[in-house]
Amino acid sequence: MTEAGSSKAPVVRRAPRWLLVVLFASLAVNLVIVGSVAGAVWRHRGPPAWAGVVIPNLLGYASTFPPERRRQIWELTRDERSRIRPFRREVRAAREETIKALVAEPFDRQRFLAAQAKQAEAENRARVAVQDLYLKIADNLTADERQAFAHWRDHRRAPIRNLLDEPDHQAGEPPAPR
Repeated sequence: MTEAGSSKAPVVRRAPRWLLVVLFASLAVNLVIVGSVAGAVWRHRGPPAWAGVVIPNLLGYASTFPPERRRQIWELTRDERSRIRPFRREVRAAREETIKALVAEPFDRQRFLAAQAKQAEAENRARVAVQDLYLKIADNLTADERQAFAHWRDHRRAPIRNLLDEPDHQAGEPPAPR
């Protein structure tokens, strides 16, 4: 004999309705928080990685021209641009030599001074070559392109301050009167 009440039917336990509501509310709040954080990170992520590629100088400015105009400037400045390459290598090597002299033990003051002088000379030669390039670019810009350069440069500059833009007083000293 079997009793109706003693059948071994599986017992299904369900969570109370209020618990399901709390779980869904918690999920919704978590999604709002994660979305807000992700949105803030996205919005304040800084300039894109490629933004630093175009340096705010005449060469960088010319690289933003339409393809045909850019090609024309590139062709006109081919010699000047090719003269700069060896100077870059020379400056890099001189900087490495300066660092080696700085960290050498025992410290050799004369070697460090000579390395700095060599680095300064290399950097100056490179600057002269770059000035020649900029002059050639400037010679070939239209009046409108030259006028637009200043506005373009102001909008391309990094938001951080350059040390050369700092006032001419040392930390702790009162600023010079104007």
